[in-house]
Amino acid sequence: MARMTEDEQIAALEKQKEDIRKKGLALNRKIRGLRSRQRSQADRDRSHIGIVVGLGMIEHAIRNPGSEVRRVARRIVLAHLEKRPDDRPKFGDLLALWDEPRPTSEAAE
Repeated sequence: MARMTEDEQIAALEKQKEDIRKKGLALNRKIRGLRSRQRSQADRDRSHIGIVVGLGMIEHAIRNPGSEVRRVARRIVLAHLEKRPDDRPKFGDLLALWDEPRPTSEAAE
């Protein structure tokens, strides 16, 4: 096999350098993809925990009318609805269950 000229050697090295650069870019894309997947999974995990805790809080509040959990949960929902009144239909049945008992007057009966 004939020896390469210096120009051919330079061209071959430049091609190797470009191939390495392209592989580096591909590796960077893979790393970004994996990190993004990790963040997405962490977000899903946090959402799942919030759903489980929230559901437990709601169930407790429904079953225990005089509990502090009920008062806090109701206060959280009402504060949310002040900021996002369009969400009220989503909470309608829940708020009806949580309504504080109103004192009844015997004179009205």
